[in-house]
Amino acid sequence: MRLSSKSQYGLKACYILAQNYPQRCVSASALEKEIAVSGKYIEKIMRMLSGKGIVAAERGVSGGYKLTRAPQEITIGDIARALEDNMEIADCITSSCKKCATGEVWRKLYAGINEVLDSMTLQSMLDDHCEVGVCKCNSAEECHCKAG
Repeated sequence: MRLSSKSQYGLKACYILAQNYPQRCVSASALEKEIAVSGKYIEKIMRMLSGKGIVAAERGVSGGYKLTRAPQEITIGDIARALEDNMEIADCITSSCKKCATGEVWRKLYAGINEVLDSMTLQSMLDDHCEVGVCKCNSAEECHCKAG
């Protein structure tokens, strides 16, 4: 199972917004540069996050994107579910049948994934990694994360 690039880039964008909360907005072009993704793609991701009430867009010279709530109020699960269609990993998860042996496996896995994602917030990411920026790696190749 692999999350889509939308979740990976969306989490990076939200982390950058959390670093700037509440002082300033971050422009789409700044996010594009910092995350190393196309402007059209980051704008699509930000529209999805905006639609779920996680980020807001502000127009104007000093406009851009900002978080709608404090970083300690936004879980990683909020972000992932906004970008991954609720992350239902198998059809059985929402099925009314509770007697299926394989369905029970998928429901437990789904619950576990969501429990982990909901236990972490943007603030906990900031607290744990304040000295590190976001990774610009786009593949399984060697990571070249920038510090500070």
